[in-house]
Amino acid sequence: MATRAKANLPVNYAEQLAKEAAEISKRIATPSGDRIRFNSNRSLITPDGNEGEELEVVVVDFVSSNLFYDGPFDRDNPQPPGCFAIGAEPSLLVPSPNSPNKQAETCSACPNNQFGSAGKGKACKNTRLLAVMPVAMDGDEPPIWIMSVPPTSMKAFDAYVQTLASKHKTVPIGVVTRITLDQGVQFAAPRFSVVRPLKAEEFETYMSRREEANTRLTAEPDVSQYAPPKGATAGRGQPVRRGVR
Repeated sequence: MATRAKANLPVNYAEQLAKEAAEISKRIATPSGDRIRFNSNRSLITPDGNEGEELEVVVVDFVSSNLFYDGPFDRDNPQPPGCFAIGAEPSLLVPSPNSPNKQAETCSACPNNQFGSAGKGKACKNTRLLAVMPVAMDGDEPPIWIMSVPPTSMKAFDAYVQTLASKHKTVPIGVVTRITLDQGVQFAAPRFSVVRPLKAEEFETYMSRREEANTRLTAEPDVSQYAPPKGATAGRGQPVRRGVR
């Protein structure tokens, strides 16, 4: 059984350690092996190596993310985004000041975030990032996994959240959610449905991890290896449409 470490420390040391814990994420790399992956429209692959057609989890928290890649896609040598934004409300997203090639002052005004900037779609990849935890078994404390909802499935996720609020009077962390894949399309299209409300004794397991989940969701991508694409015009507000993914 996994339990949290508890130490009987003097108050002043406990406060110091708590303060350092809040800042420790700046000194370590963002976890990269905690992502749920899709095997096309056939199955979901969890970070622990399990693969199946559906997954039951608790969505602890979620944010919106915009990613603009200003270079050509290379599967064998993926590059960091030139511009990115992370936040709670999609309509209020603004590019991070740490974006190496910031495209606009706001995402809503960015030419790369408009339909038609890449064929019928957008040059900027819009997604919802979910922090989920598998349903706890035998008192164990489950891990936090990150799942990126593809742009084509954002409406399905948003509709699910709205249904929880209007019909069930709750939010995603209040229920067990079943994630499946739409078999009627060729690409990965996750769908969401309610399994059951959380039991009273289950809430502590998930609510106590909410801050950790949010920290993971809002961690910015590592752009230290960013290099402007050859021949591309870098600069604010310049639509470079080759980076569609």
